[in-house]
Amino acid sequence: MWWIVMIVLIAVASGSGSDYMKHKRKMEQIRVDVLNKEIELEQIRQENYLLENQSMMEELHKIRAENRLSYERDENRRWLIEETKIKEN
Repeated sequence: MWWIVMIVLIAVASGSGSDYMKHKRKMEQIRVDVLNKEIELEQIRQENYLLENQSMMEELHKIRAENRLSYERDENRRWLIEETKIKEN
């Protein structure tokens, strides 16, 4: 009689253990998927950062070129820094 109870308990335990292991594998797969998505997101952020820096650098060069042209056209050629130096003396 005890051996029947033991067989039933072993069957129930193995069934629950199998379900538990399936659950663990599923959770690990979800964690792997989340990590892959985070890595992909970080790569997109880095690409975006580089593109923004490149566009800002181009804009800065454009502004410098415009300032250089306006400085060359201006006959007074006095900038604010030079004006403050003159005022201080």
